[in-house]
Formats: sequence, C-alpha cells, structure tokens
Amino acid sequence: MKKKFTATLLILLGVVIIFSDHKAAWWLSAVLIGVGSGIMFMRDIK
Repeated sequence: MKKKFTATLLILLGVVIIFSDHKAAWWLSAVLIGVGSGIMFMRDIK
C-alpha cells in the first residue's frame, strides 16, 4: 500500500506543478508523473 500511495502522491504533485507558470514546470511535471507511473506499475520482486 505504501508504494501505491507514494506513486499517487508523485503523480498528483506532477499534475499540480504542470499548471504553474514557472519556466521549468513542464519537465519537472513530466519527470514526477513518469516516476510515479513507474513506481505504480512496478512489479514486486520476490
């Protein structure tokens, strides 16, 4: 559950950042959404 919560938090943070007026907001948002998606869909290694 902790992995899914962290991923959701990163994705939501990326979505919020994309609407800011900062010059580097688009790439920071892309990185956060990409990392959050990667964490969410990552398989558990056992």
